[in-house]
Amino acid sequence: MVSFESFYEIELKALLKKEQYDRLSERLPKDYTKINDDLIHSTRYRPGDVSLRYSNRIFELICKEGDPTCIVRKELKLSFENKEDFDKMCEVFEQINPQKDPSWIKHKQEFEIQMEEFKYIIYLQDIKDFAYVLEVEYLSEDENSLIHERNIRSIFKRLNVEPIDPKDFNDRISRYITANKKLL
Repeated sequence: MVSFESFYEIELKALLKKEQYDRLSERLPKDYTKINDDLIHSTRYRPGDVSLRYSNRIFELICKEGDPTCIVRKELKLSFENKEDFDKMCEVFEQINPQKDPSWIKHKQEFEIQMEEFKYIIYLQDIKDFAYVLEVEYLSEDENSLIHERNIRSIFKRLNVEPIDPKDFNDRISRYITANKKLL
């Protein structure tokens, strides 16, 4: 069984120093509702922006549309009920043989915050051999991001971190991919 979702992801990210990550690891569970803690394995494929990711609780194919340097992107998500179905999708990708980026492993903690009538998710991530990242996002049925971008920036201010420019973050990912091509 496979379920399908389509939505707009409105998000900002911050690169953290180890000290900031440690401080937030202690603070976030005290101040916000923790909704998940997971170790996620992801592989991204090109052309486009398609990822296969799994953990002990999720098995997903994610397709993001649009410019990766934008704050708002449309996301399509196929969720697989079990590892066997997910593995079949991985076999399809092996047969198609698209360009593959080096895989990521990230420890991802998820917290929920309510602002006005909206629910935002704070992701605190330790991405192995890459960076510590804080991400705040809102999932929307439309691409209107004005109020959500303002609220997300307010959350960053509360947490005492600065968002990274999406273009700078994308450049950092490109440098990581280039430096780690040998891992493929």
